[in-house]
Amino acid sequence: MGTRLLNGGALVAAMFVAGAGCDGHRSPNEPTPVCSFAVSPANQVFGGDGGAASVTVAAPAACAWSATASAGWVTITAGGTGTGPGTVAYSVAANPSMESRNGTLTIGGQSHAVTQQGRAVAVCTYAISPGSAQFGKDAGTGTFAVSAPGDCAWAATPSAPWVVVTSGNQGSGNGSVSYTVARNLDLADRTATITAADRVFTVRQSGDLGRCDYAVAPVELTPCMPKGSLTASMTSTSNCPWSVTENASWLAVSSGPSGKGSGVITITFTDNYDAPREGTIMVRWPTPTAGQNIHVAQAGCLYAVSRSAISVAAGGGTASFDVIQQSVPYTCGGPLQDRCLWTAKSDVPWIVITSSMPRSGDDPVSFAVAANAGAASRVGHITVRNKVVTVTQAGQ
Repeated sequence: MGTRLLNGGALVAAMFVAGAGCDGHRSPNEPTPVCSFAVSPANQVFGGDGGAASVTVAAPAACAWSATASAGWVTITAGGTGTGPGTVAYSVAANPSMESRNGTLTIGGQSHAVTQQGRAVAVCTYAISPGSAQFGKDAGTGTFAVSAPGDCAWAATPSAPWVVVTSGNQGSGNGSVSYTVARNLDLADRTATITAADRVFTVRQSGDLGRCDYAVAPVELTPCMPKGSLTASMTSTSNCPWSVTENASWLAVSSGPSGKGSGVITITFTDNYDAPREGTIMVRWPTPTAGQNIHVAQAGCLYAVSRSAISVAAGGGTASFDVIQQSVPYTCGGPLQDRCLWTAKSDVPWIVITSSMPRSGDDPVSFAVAANAGAASRVGHITVRNKVVTVTQAGQ
């Protein structure tokens, strides 16, 4: 009796194990299925204009695969990866050459051959790299690359005699062009081109400005106080460039701000009856140590007053003070030393300047003070250039 129960339990266990293999899960001991792939069709032929096609993939349901193209002109457009049966779509670019070409799609280790015919007439597109070069005044050499389909011919032609193609003056497909540039004996920069098929390579070369000689005279200008103009001569080799700028607002270059060769620089300046002042006219030319400065020192005036403070009674009245002036340098004052112009100004309405203005040289300033109706004292000022006279009036 006990033996029969034991055999029944073993039977139930065996049925449980057998049932575990029926729910779609592989037993750990079950062998991995062997994946085999097939593609159809095995090859495809395209015309020179290119096109699109697809490949059918046959594979077991659980087998994964991927597709790759061996050439850049073959592009997978759909179905790059998959599991089990599937389809790979791809496109083929137009063939620019008259020669046929071959590529391959590899799918799950299987090959699909792609053959494309050449064009009856090649489509020629060209490119160059780099597109330009810069040289100094000295002679030099250079090279640039030409890119083109193999059937496309080209020739390299310079536009000026100072550029000479030394190799690669003609070719087909990819190639390079070597050239030489002669020394530039002129002062001006120059530009030439080398044309390869429909592409243009530009050559730029600097001029030989080191051959320029410059001179400026005079380099010291000392005008007196009144406004006016001055000139300086600019001497240089023919066609040598130069420019002129100023560093002070009271100076202006009215003619000759730039030029070539020899010329005249005209400088204007404004009145100055205040302190002496200095400015610079900067003459520049494009060489490593470029330039000459013209120093402009304009005369000015110094002032003094005989009284810096004046008191006036509440009832008002008149008063005066003397203005003393001197030009710097002294020679700009003229034989009477009366060339400094000045004006006396009041900053309050109750002080009225009675002397006519403007005045020049040493001279008195007369003024009238109105009566002060207020109880508090008040203060006003009379200004002559940089001098100030303080007027204090008592209150009632």
